[in-house]
Amino acid sequence: MKADQWLDERGKRCPLPVIALMRAAQQAPSGHVIAVLSDDPAALYDIPAWCRLKGHAYLAAEPPPDGGAGHAYLVEITS
Repeated sequence: MKADQWLDERGKRCPLPVIALMRAAQQAPSGHVIAVLSDDPAALYDIPAWCRLKGHAYLAAEPPPDGGAGHAYLVEITS
């Protein structure tokens, strides 16, 4: 999936990746897709939970496009 914005939060632990996503989401228009690169195992649970709480669409977790560690968590801003 193509993202409009990439946040490389690898090497940072919870809650920092979610805080970075929250800040980016506050500036993003509806329909904007943000990819959060994170190698924190908690991100697998924290990012989807944040999306449910805030009403945004959690799209997928994919391997990072650079082949690095972790996952790319894709979130569509819906409000």
